[in-house]
Amino acid sequence: MKKRIYLNLFLLASIAVLCVGILLVMIFYNFYITEQKQSLRDYSHIMVNILETMEFKDFESITNIENLGYRITVVENNGRVIFDSTTDPTYLENHIGREEIQEALEKGHGESIRYSTTIQRNTYYYAILLPNNLILRISRDFDSMISVFMKMIPGIIFIILSIVIISFIIAPTLTRKILRPIEETTLNIESIISGKEPRDINTYDELLPFIQAVSKQNQKINAYIRALKERADTLETDTSNMNEGLIIVDKDKKILLANPSSIRILGGIETISYTNNSFIRLCRNLEINQALHDCINIIESKDITIKLSDKYLNILINPIMSEEAIQGALILLVDYTEKYKLEMARREFSSNVSHELKTPLTIINGYAEMIETGMAKQEDIKRFSRIIREEGTRLLFLIDSIMRLSKIEEKQVKEYSPIDIYSIAKDIVKRLSIVALDKNIDVSIYGNKTIINANQTMIEELLYNLIDNGIKYTKPLGKVNVDIKKDKEHCYIKVSDTGIGIPKEDQDRIFERFYTVDKSRSRKTKSTGLGLSIVKHIVGYHNGRIELESEENRGTEITVILPRNL
Repeated sequence: MKKRIYLNLFLLASIAVLCVGILLVMIFYNFYITEQKQSLRDYSHIMVNILETMEFKDFESITNIENLGYRITVVENNGRVIFDSTTDPTYLENHIGREEIQEALEKGHGESIRYSTTIQRNTYYYAILLPNNLILRISRDFDSMISVFMKMIPGIIFIILSIVIISFIIAPTLTRKILRPIEETTLNIESIISGKEPRDINTYDELLPFIQAVSKQNQKINAYIRALKERADTLETDTSNMNEGLIIVDKDKKILLANPSSIRILGGIETISYTNNSFIRLCRNLEINQALHDCINIIESKDITIKLSDKYLNILINPIMSEEAIQGALILLVDYTEKYKLEMARREFSSNVSHELKTPLTIINGYAEMIETGMAKQEDIKRFSRIIREEGTRLLFLIDSIMRLSKIEEKQVKEYSPIDIYSIAKDIVKRLSIVALDKNIDVSIYGNKTIINANQTMIEELLYNLIDNGIKYTKPLGKVNVDIKKDKEHCYIKVSDTGIGIPKEDQDRIFERFYTVDKSRSRKTKSTGLGLSIVKHIVGYHNGRIELESEENRGTEITVILPRNL
């Protein structure tokens, strides 16, 4: 930049000298012409006075007068030259067409300037009409403006060389002085861009609006960046907290964004960043990769449902377009495993309900039809009637259990009151003691007064189902123990038996509706398969939890843990 300043200073000074030189030449030349004209006019009038004393006849005598380089010509009013101080008039052409002659004939005097390409000089002519109708013309040559300028060129060159030398001497100092405010301005702008407050500096007034504009623009840019960052943080927070998986890839299937849920759903390593990696590194499933390939290459949305490991996924893949060109794809992964399981459970429940209702109804209809048609013997009618009554009772109990379970699920307003768990358990053991006595089963209860906030009706049903189940699935001479304990925050209800136990593979499903381990035994014990399902829902209603420990042919221990203060 300094070299450019040096060069510009030199060019500026040179152009200035040249322009000043031309201007001076023009001014000087104009002054010079004016003086020459006036001098020629004065000389012409002097010659007229001299000729007047000679009665305008003896023209030859005026050649003896010092004419100072003037050319004297006498012309008749018809243009014929009768006298010329430098040339034989017989060789001169008629001057009637000359401008100064025409003007003198009209006005009494005339003048003109003509340029000679031969001598490259201007000639000024001045003509006066004499009293005897002759025309006296006096002329003189003088330099043209170009000639004058050419004579001044050596001086101009000398001045330019002097300026060059002076420029090289003063340019560094001048340049530093010129650049210092600009450098300070640059540093100030850098400070503004880096987020610092602008400093007071000695700069050019012309640069202040620029600095202010940069400061304002920087504030706008910083505000825009903050807004973008906030939006990016919001987007990151939203996508990070999404249950659904969200992945954005470019047209080369390189991952631009993958939220934690997508990595978890696809079975990736959650501590690894998959950004800028190929999608196939995260997911090697052929069907998903083929759908992504078709979406990007065919440019069409894809909606697929697949089973990936133990998950059921609904995957939506949409192309990302920009000005009708494919830029990438957006992949939304919806894990509907729980929904699928619930749907399967609903279907199984419907199937089980149908089966459980159909079985007693079939028995009732069968025996009733035999009695109605007279196919039953007289001695069998009483037995058939008892079976019909038992199946009807079982059917009513089943319907009642389903309704109770439905009410527990639908109840939104929770009704709690202080109750004594130990007292309720003691009453239920007493009520079921007759059933236990029939099977020679010893039922024992341990604990003491335990007050909690709970729904009494539901807790009674929970304890009844747990103790009743223990008695049903315990062999004669077995034992059922009910143990009530507490601490500051929780109440522990433990029901253990020495019954048939639950196989390991069935323990995860034992709390499902209508699920029974041994269908034939459940039939004998008149179990509906809803008891433990009702227990599970009652525990959930009270924000508690259930723990199950069981070993086949050794017994089962179910522990219900309930918060004391709800």
